[in-house]
Amino acid sequence: MFQLLVFQPLYNLLAFLSNLLKGELGWAVLVLAALIRFAIWPWYKKAMGDQRKMTKLQPQIKELQKKHKQDPMKANQEVMKILQAEKINLGGSFLFLFFQIGIFIVLFIFFNQAINSDWSPFLYSFIKLPAEINYVFLGLVDLKAPSLILAIISASLNSVLTFIQPSTGQNKAMMLGLPFIILLFYQRFPAIVILYWVGFSLVNILQEFLINNKRKLDPIPVNDLKKLKIIKKNESGGN
Repeated sequence: MFQLLVFQPLYNLLAFLSNLLKGELGWAVLVLAALIRFAIWPWYKKAMGDQRKMTKLQPQIKELQKKHKQDPMKANQEVMKILQAEKINLGGSFLFLFFQIGIFIVLFIFFNQAINSDWSPFLYSFIKLPAEINYVFLGLVDLKAPSLILAIISASLNSVLTFIQPSTGQNKAMMLGLPFIILLFYQRFPAIVILYWVGFSLVNILQEFLINNKRKLDPIPVNDLKKLKIIKKNESGGN
């Protein structure tokens, strides 16, 4: 059932992309990574939006925890009121992170199978197998073998993501640890898996820059403007 619902569509999509790209499997994998990344864009945008709100609210949350340190239940209730008012899904970013890890595990299994088997039995009647599949990316990287260079690039890109994405607590620790786990155990991964992760990360970085630029161009919300006016008024009164 899993083969039919997950692996078979992946085989056909990869074969289709490989045909479009004249049998260049490496480029097909990068396009596949971009397609998957764009497909989960709405969830990513919502999860990162909640993380940004949480980062901004940290001083207020810490103040509440300090105020009600003798009554942790009261502090939690007050924090939950803030989260509900801001419409923040506390577990959304964690779920998104685990979902990405789940995709990586599925694709790890799929790619390991794809580079060692005949694709023909999995293809739909309207999808043709490329006449020749090139398993050497850019004439340098054998996609069937481990690649230290790609592992370093992948770890570097994911480290960059850790610092440009909003994250707190355990979420940040997991994001920091994942790229180094991949680098440490790179010999267990064929290069095709790491190449997918490189493509996925590149699109992720692009999306993050798009979100940040949009936030800079967006007008300041009315509530924030009111807060700024109150602050300036208080400062003028103090002087």
